[in-house]
Amino acid sequence: MTIAFDFTVTTDRMEAFRSISGDDNPIHFDTFFARERGFDGPIVYGGLLIAEVSRLLGTALPGHGCVWQSLTMKFRRPLLVGERAQLEAEVKHETPPLGIRLIRLTISAGGRRIAEGEAMTLLPEPRSAREAAE
Repeated sequence: MTIAFDFTVTTDRMEAFRSISGDDNPIHFDTFFARERGFDGPIVYGGLLIAEVSRLLGTALPGHGCVWQSLTMKFRRPLLVGERAQLEAEVKHETPPLGIRLIRLTISAGGRRIAEGEAMTLLPEPRSAREAAE
């Protein structure tokens, strides 16, 4: 099973993350500073890319009730603020009796691979289903 969705990290979302995290690294909001360091403009916080992964895992694959067991991400290239990106998730392995899934994650933009990784998730059965099985 594979699922994908598009997203764009806006300046407003960057400011909100900056406020919440306390990370005021100018590479994320100062165009001159970012360009001076070889980027075309401010780059998206890696934490906001992880937030998109959280949204996908918690709402779509596996969905409501999922609990992360582990997450690994490698950031290959920067994503620019305002640039449209796509997050794709593919189930690589599933253990249905335990509700465990290994999910491959890829973030891309403009034909570039931005980040990739894997998440292991647990989707526990509701108590009523567990109790009925006992």
